[in-house]
Amino acid sequence: MRTSSLLLLLLSLLGACSAGDDAPAGACTTIGDCRSGAICVDGACVMRRDAGVDSGDERADAGLPPDLGTRDLGPACVSTESPELTCNRLDDDCNGAVDDIDLASDGVCDCLQIAVIGEPGSLASSSFQAWLEARGTTATRIGLDDAALTATQLAPFDVVILDRLLREYTAEEAAVLTAFVTAGGGVMSMTGYSGAGEDRLRPNALLAGLGVEYLAELRSGPVTMFDPHPLTAGLSSVTFAGGYRIAEIPSGAGTRTTVARLVDGAAGVAVELGDGRAFVWGDEWIQFDSEWSTMPEITRFWVNTLNWLGPQDRCLVLL
Repeated sequence: MRTSSLLLLLLSLLGACSAGDDAPAGACTTIGDCRSGAICVDGACVMRRDAGVDSGDERADAGLPPDLGTRDLGPACVSTESPELTCNRLDDDCNGAVDDIDLASDGVCDCLQIAVIGEPGSLASSSFQAWLEARGTTATRIGLDDAALTATQLAPFDVVILDRLLREYTAEEAAVLTAFVTAGGGVMSMTGYSGAGEDRLRPNALLAGLGVEYLAELRSGPVTMFDPHPLTAGLSSVTFAGGYRIAEIPSGAGTRTTVARLVDGAAGVAVELGDGRAFVWGDEWIQFDSEWSTMPEITRFWVNTLNWLGPQDRCLVLL
């Protein structure tokens, strides 16, 4: 009788474990909220991959199709680094995340490749540039001449930041930026440098394919109304001085979500298109030294932005 009871108990426990393996992972804030074998990504627990080879290319095991949503069928991951130190699109420490390197624990992936199109604003912004580089990222300025914006030019980068654009862009160049986002890239847009029409028209030309545009007439904040979103976590007040409201273009593809508001319109809009994302912000004061030195939330703003815009299959830093 005792043997039979123990056997029934064992079978019950095994059944419970099996049910747990198939149960939804649930919401999370950190990896500690997830069950074993899962990591926290954008507020949801998702299963780690073992970085084995089931498609003939180990880089596909970072969550890119065909692996997404399924377990790898190839050989188990073999650790070559612990912790991971090399930005090579491989899971070198076999923790289920690819290029999750943040040596300074500052919340930004060290492997991000960032392009900044155009010039800085008129006020000092050395802290912004230094901050990006101190996070371990690379920040390369492009678009400083009349050379056409091409897919080849954007290919090396994970995130593109639109700074003070120096010229008008064509529909063909806008299509290049839209394709970059659709394929998994991230775009951050700022404006409001002088209050002149070029501050709207130049970025609007590039953003047309993302379904958003800057509206005429300057507005000032600060912005204190934030909707719940990964981009707004930890924010209560962000400088907005002489910027533009943002409106949706009805014909735009993808989805657009207002995440930050002025009293009469959107100050920040999140765009999701294909495999990529864009964050359109109506002002440029978020890059200036004066704000970096007096407003700690500016740092939080940029940490949120880079993490949300960065690749979703690699370079994820678990906060």
